[in-house]
Amino acid sequence: MDEVKCDKCQKVLEIGDFPFCPHGKGNNNVIPDEIPGGVWIKHGICNEDGSPRKYYSRSEMDKEAKRRGLTRIVEHVTDPKSGSDKSPHTKRWV
Repeated sequence: MDEVKCDKCQKVLEIGDFPFCPHGKGNNNVIPDEIPGGVWIKHGICNEDGSPRKYYSRSEMDKEAKRRGLTRIVEHVTDPKSGSDKSPHTKRWV
């Protein structure tokens, strides 16, 4: 496995170095909160009248779900025709 080093001090970053070297390279796998262009939600946390609602951040969706007593769940479902475990709609982060 390749070593990951701080861009500025060249310290080799190891598992458990939290959050990271204070002035260098951090975790590149962080998912940003904002959703550029937004995402339309058609079920669960849509508008009260049932029409789709657009959200521009994940925290905004979490706040609305919590207000309604809902939990956000993503289910990885594959296309049986593709013959693989890949999906264009979800990614595996394990």
